[in-house]
Amino acid sequence: MPRYLLFYAHELIEFRLSELFSLAEMFGFRESMTIERKPDQDPFLLCTFSNIDHLKLYSSRSVLLKSAYEYWTHGSSLIDVVDKLTVHSNWRPNLNETWRILVHGFRKQFTQPEKIQRIDTFSDRLNIRNKFCLNNKADFTVGLFENYEEGRLEQPKEVFVGRWVCDGARHLVDKYDVRKRYFIGNTTMDATLSFVMANMAQCQSNHITLDPFCGTGGILLACAEFGSYVIGSEFDLRVLTAKAKPTKANTKQLTRNPDEMMHRNFSDYGTLNHFLGVIGSDFAYPAWRPTFFFDSIVCDPPYGIRESSQRKSRRHQTDKIDDDQNSISEKYDLTNIYVDLLNFANVYLCIGGRLVFWLPTHIMTYDENLLPTHPCFKLFSNDEQQLNRTVSRRLLTLIKIRESNNNEKAQVNEKLFSNFRDLYFTPNTTIWEQLHSNNTITDSSDVSKKKKHHDE
Repeated sequence: MPRYLLFYAHELIEFRLSELFSLAEMFGFRESMTIERKPDQDPFLLCTFSNIDHLKLYSSRSVLLKSAYEYWTHGSSLIDVVDKLTVHSNWRPNLNETWRILVHGFRKQFTQPEKIQRIDTFSDRLNIRNKFCLNNKADFTVGLFENYEEGRLEQPKEVFVGRWVCDGARHLVDKYDVRKRYFIGNTTMDATLSFVMANMAQCQSNHITLDPFCGTGGILLACAEFGSYVIGSEFDLRVLTAKAKPTKANTKQLTRNPDEMMHRNFSDYGTLNHFLGVIGSDFAYPAWRPTFFFDSIVCDPPYGIRESSQRKSRRHQTDKIDDDQNSISEKYDLTNIYVDLLNFANVYLCIGGRLVFWLPTHIMTYDENLLPTHPCFKLFSNDEQQLNRTVSRRLLTLIKIRESNNNEKAQVNEKLFSNFRDLYFTPNTTIWEQLHSNNTITDSSDVSKKKKHHDE
């Protein structure tokens, strides 16, 4: 089968294969593709596709992929690569075609003279006399990639060469840049991550996607761009009614504009016809009919760090009938949030539907065996984004494989979130010392208790 070189943006390295496999399953070619070279902290992946149209379908959706190339060869140096190409006349432009060559270095920045030197070496040794084109309108584009080891920039580790086929969907990252939006908030999801979530959820035309913690709707914007009908729910009515404080940098406004709400962003991006609406709702007490099903649920639940996690209490301050005036807010701890999320997805997701959500974890105390589970779901992917030296978050993708029997419930181990807020502000060195002091501390709750005692 034809081999292709995929050139990625150097970010979210763990997410590349998950996004690739998710889109391959959605477009129906997962079984016919193979991975020959996985990236090792570099942006190059070598794989096979049985049909070039499969590659183009994937590229049209991937926001992590910069560009894709028909793989020619690779070697230890430019001369080595060119010598291998001399025996293949079909790897050269036709006489009437214009051509150009793109030179990229990983871990090394080339100056313009260095790029020209490599272009001259390539064209001279292959005796290419075609007209050279300086813009992206060339008939024939070659990609030359040099991969260097960190700290060893004298000689490349390996050199790849191939013919350009297509670009990825990186333009969407710039188009949906949070700084360009009319309506944003403190926790509006980054554009790249939003589109990765939409790809993991396999959002597509005629699907319905829910974000039960939608906030300003950043994730739903990405889902709508890919054709899904989207709907959200949010606990904080101030966000939904333009009553929250402005969060844009350098703004002098003390209040939001009357139209500074979610629908304005969808209107600006031309996807208002895919926006079904948003409701003010407490996720702990779902407002949806149990006969209504979603194709996917995507969300970033509140961790209680930058935004508080709350729900309405069912405790009554008076003897009157429970309503919004009598109910009060109470803390919604992380364990209950994720138990409710998985149980909610079990009721409202269709078979084969996907639940895609972020899970906060403390790096030093993370244990994969503590991940949330449900008998009706299987884990598709688990990818980590490190936020700082202490904390990371993981994007989990679960697929509903069957309906529930005998009222099966989610399992979330409390140790996963024990005193997460306290650990968030605890230095790693302190945790390391406490985890190894006399072998008496067994989990994150013990670390937090010892920290509190020390602070007192």
